[in-house]
Amino acid sequence: MCVSLFVALQVSGSFFGKSRIIYLADYGGITLQSIKDMELWRFLAAQLIHVHQKHMLYNVLSILLIGVILERYIGHKYMFAVWLIGGGVGTAFTTALGSVPWNTGTGASQAALAFAGFGLIFLKTHRRSRYSLIIAIVFAILPALYLDLKTAGYPKPTHILSFTIGTIMAAWYTWRSTVTPNSKVN
Repeated sequence: MCVSLFVALQVSGSFFGKSRIIYLADYGGITLQSIKDMELWRFLAAQLIHVHQKHMLYNVLSILLIGVILERYIGHKYMFAVWLIGGGVGTAFTTALGSVPWNTGTGASQAALAFAGFGLIFLKTHRRSRYSLIIAIVFAILPALYLDLKTAGYPKPTHILSFTIGTIMAAWYTWRSTVTPNSKVN
């Protein structure tokens, strides 16, 4: 959140100002060119900046709620992997859907939805922290779905992709933990 607020201040002159997307590639947003140039650091950096700071705050809260519940069961290394892969790939996929210069991938929505997908499978297979995890998943999914339907008229493909990546990673985690039940996978 701090990085996104700082970038908003640099771009708009206000911590909670709207950061115009055309400037966010200069601050770590992913573009097709940056992927071609193998600027892999952007998979991490792009998730730390956003056009709308209030939306970024909501994404951070979603990740925090799900993260606090899941991290104690799956560990910080696996949490980082879900965040980086689910969020990073979803954010990078954004670049393929927009036209220049509005094809810059930013934000943490994809990571929040990757965690929601992971949490849904984890809930189904592990039954731990059931009610708090359900609330956290709903907290992440419903507003994202509402905004997608309001702005685009359909769920954004990047959100669906990240959610799917999260579910696949959870299925792999679950399979791996049943294959090696005495060792913690992280």
